Amino acid sequence: GEADETLHARLVNQRIIRTAELAADISDACSFTTADVKGMLEALKKRLAFHLQYGAIIELEGLGTFSVSLKCPALTDEKDIKPKQVQFNKVVFRCSKELRSGLKFMEVERANEGSRLKVIPLDKRKTNILEYIARHGSISTALCRGINGCSKYLAQKDLKALMDEGRVVRLGYRSNAQYGLAKKEEREDEG
Repeated sequence: GEADETLHARLVNQRIIRTAELAADISDACSFTTADVKGMLEALKKRLAFHLQYGAIIELEGLGTFSVSLKCPALTDEKDIKPKQVQFNKVVFRCSKELRSGLKFMEVERANEGSRLKVIPLDKRKTNILEYIARHGSISTALCRGINGCSKYLAQKDLKALMDEGRVVRLGYRSNAQYGLAKKEEREDEG
């Protein structure tokens, strides 16, 4: 017969965020250092593994639950199952309602190609930054990295370019720096 031609939406991943970048992101958003965050994430990983190994279900409020699933050979009688035949299969993560509802209204757009982990063009990155500031009042380097899927270096470079153009001003210093839209008078003074 004819093949079913039902189409399904699939997310095109823009990039991979690794522990070091996630730790820097968290550090930028709070008073913990990047090293503190890395240490905490490492401790969390070890304690998760320890408790899962002993049959616990781990619930991280607002995030979800972790549990372990097992596997064994297909058998027909319960008495035939021996402990040595039962093995770890995988860690199961069940997303919390809070996290799920936070993602419910994520903005999506059609990708022209199915390629993955591509750098967003400069003009689009700048537009994303300006739109974010217009909606939320300000943006940090970490948020810049998040919305544009880029490195800290590229986010800082984009923000500097927008400052040089007189479209954005820096508010605060170092790790507390935020960037806001330049007021009309400031732009006219530069021009």
